[in-house]
Amino acid sequence: MARNQFTFVNHASFMLQNDSAVLLADPWVEGSAFNHGWSLLDRATSNAQLIAELNDIGLPVFIWISHEHPDHFSISFIKRLKAEARVRVMFLYQQTLDGRVAGFLRKQGFAVIECRPGAPVALEHDIRITVFPYSDGDSYALIQSGARTLLNLNDCVVATAEQCLDVRTRVTALAPHIDVLLTQFGYANWVGNPDQPDRHRAAANDKIERMALQIGVLAPKLTIPFASFVYFSQPDNAYLNAAQNSPRSIVDAKRLAKMAPSIRFLQPGARFDLDTATPATLKETHLRALAHWSALAAAGLPMLTGAPAAPLSEVQAAFDGYRATVTRSLHRLPQLLELARRVTPLDIELSDLQQTVRCSYCKGWKVLPAGAPHQVSMTSANAVFLFKNEYGFDTTQVNGRFRVADAAALAAFSRFFLPQRMGKNGLDRRHPRATLRYLANNVAKRLSAQWRRLAA
Repeated sequence: MARNQFTFVNHASFMLQNDSAVLLADPWVEGSAFNHGWSLLDRATSNAQLIAELNDIGLPVFIWISHEHPDHFSISFIKRLKAEARVRVMFLYQQTLDGRVAGFLRKQGFAVIECRPGAPVALEHDIRITVFPYSDGDSYALIQSGARTLLNLNDCVVATAEQCLDVRTRVTALAPHIDVLLTQFGYANWVGNPDQPDRHRAAANDKIERMALQIGVLAPKLTIPFASFVYFSQPDNAYLNAAQNSPRSIVDAKRLAKMAPSIRFLQPGARFDLDTATPATLKETHLRALAHWSALAAAGLPMLTGAPAAPLSEVQAAFDGYRATVTRSLHRLPQLLELARRVTPLDIELSDLQQTVRCSYCKGWKVLPAGAPHQVSMTSANAVFLFKNEYGFDTTQVNGRFRVADAAALAAFSRFFLPQRMGKNGLDRRHPRATLRYLANNVAKRLSAQWRRLAA
């Protein structure tokens, strides 16, 4: 009988293995992520261990990366793989405007397949993958292994009936049914200040509602919740752990009661045969996994040490460099957006320096009087990271290492870094048509949201 084996690795990573090849998805198995804001709940896995296992299997390895976030795209794993792999390795990544990720992987010496949207890619014998780009650089994948079909939604925000139906339509064109659905079960970003526990609980409930909607519309035979086996691991974001969904809270959720018999959690190293596994045959594996994750949480969540304070001059230099970069790459578009009041200057309190500064695309940097009102508060080291990295805003929004004055301040914070997010997605003066389309869609979404608020 031909082999068709599924192995859960950790967090958002798993392996599929048949007699001809291995498909590995999103390998992040050690270290912290998002500017040291996240840590793995299960810290027993390692790059060395995973690479040794791939070498021992001895088959060609295909590695699909869903998107560039560090809990899916682990640089430390890739560099160690380059040094230690003894098998043929090929990466798969979605086609992008700038080809940055594919270019990085090729510089490391790896072959890369740039997957065209919705076009199946055959991987050796009897495994194929179809990648569908999603919003803000993410993607999901339909994986067909032998006679079984897996849909990996990972972090994609498939949160409405319309979005679920769109996914189902795209997938049904290639496969009549879904055997296994893999989807995120916990919130993975800032969901409110420390004094807003109701918002935290609402975010956790939204994830449960999203799972229920996905299962109801996509009708998988088996659902494996994953991509949420992490915790917020800094003193300034640890409060976000209190309301987070756990595997136990998912299986006990009233909203998922009718679906619970088909939901199965796994722990690292859990393995089953795709051709014969059912929710019933995985029950014992599921119960062991629930006990495993509960024990890890009960043992305590170790906190990491935050970076030391940065001098005010370093924060200013980081902002000046960021402003110059986006001005050059976007032909002064940030200044035009500010003049048109599509973005506004951002007032940031550097909490550890007890200093507030104003950042403006038009007027530059300004130190405000002591105690001046601010929109956003964070440490000086986080502010340096925010400005110096092209994914600085996305990382900060995910790791939750900031506070906002109010809802309007949160919106202003997000809008201010629109130019940075555009650059991260390859939208710049080299791609004027795509850039204009992105801006038009951004305006349309804002107008639609305003219209819905008025209609309500």
